[in-house]
Amino acid sequence: MSKSKNENLTKYLDKNVVYLFLVVFFISGSALAYRYYTDFPCDQINIDIQASDYRVGELIKFKDLTEQGQSWEWDFGDSTDVSVISQAFHIYKEPGEYNVRLLVNNSCEKTETIIIKEKKFVLDPTKIPNLIIPDSINVGQELKVIDNTKNAYSWEWRFGETANANATTRSATYVYEESGLKTITLVVNGDIQHIGKKRIRVYEKETPTAQIDAPIIEPERPIGWDIPYEPVLADDKNEEEQLENIEVPYISEPDLEKRLYKVSESKITEKEFSNYFCGDVNKPIVVNGRNTTFLVFCQKIRGKRINIKRLTIFRNDGSNCIKNLNIEYSRKIL
Repeated sequence: MSKSKNENLTKYLDKNVVYLFLVVFFISGSALAYRYYTDFPCDQINIDIQASDYRVGELIKFKDLTEQGQSWEWDFGDSTDVSVISQAFHIYKEPGEYNVRLLVNNSCEKTETIIIKEKKFVLDPTKIPNLIIPDSINVGQELKVIDNTKNAYSWEWRFGETANANATTRSATYVYEESGLKTITLVVNGDIQHIGKKRIRVYEKETPTAQIDAPIIEPERPIGWDIPYEPVLADDKNEEEQLENIEVPYISEPDLEKRLYKVSESKITEKEFSNYFCGDVNKPIVVNGRNTTFLVFCQKIRGKRINIKRLTIFRNDGSNCIKNLNIEYSRKIL
């Protein structure tokens, strides 16, 4: 009987040992697994930040590339709610410098700093006033303008001669006192982001050009031509008709421009132009918006490096004779 009791006790102890071993193995395995997933080097945290532009209103993607990450907490540094997913999207409402903090598996933390710029301004072409203004005008001539912008309630016109607003009404008039290239601006409803702009060339007052007295060549008369056997009719041709009878060679604007370059290079003189001006090279012309004469202009550019931007020839009606020029040029700097 004693032997039977010992056998039963041995069997009972063997089962308890096995159970104990299994419990210890399970606990050890769980602890090891927990440590494997939670206790990893924090320097393995890798944050990827992507955006088309780091500006206010732009969508920015934040992604955790950590291989053993199981839980996440994103703090975007702008007092907004924490995101708890591995890949988060965020939009900043104010410009500035932000520290983005990521907590992985409640144990490891990493911080990245990003700079958010101001929101990019996008110009709305429909809000820009459409200025209908002539390309040029003369000093003393009245310029009339009007704005047709819808829903407009205030206007600020500036015509390029003063810093202050020249008019604050829907329509305005202005008279230029000085020649030159002017910029007209219009601000509607105080919106300085959408300013209407247009340039206008202001020329000096028009001055009457000198008339050319063409020489009258007396035809050869036969002997006794002055005997009054027949009435002599008076010549009623006016000055314009006389100019038409003068043979003046034609020169185009490109050819005249080439010859002016030769003057600047001291290869020819102003006398070479005499035939084109009907013998008078001291004709009044306009250079860069100012009155001068062709002779003075040639003397001024001789030996200088110049760049002619625009040249316009004005001729007498019905004749190739040049009566005026309009030249825009600049000096070249070596």
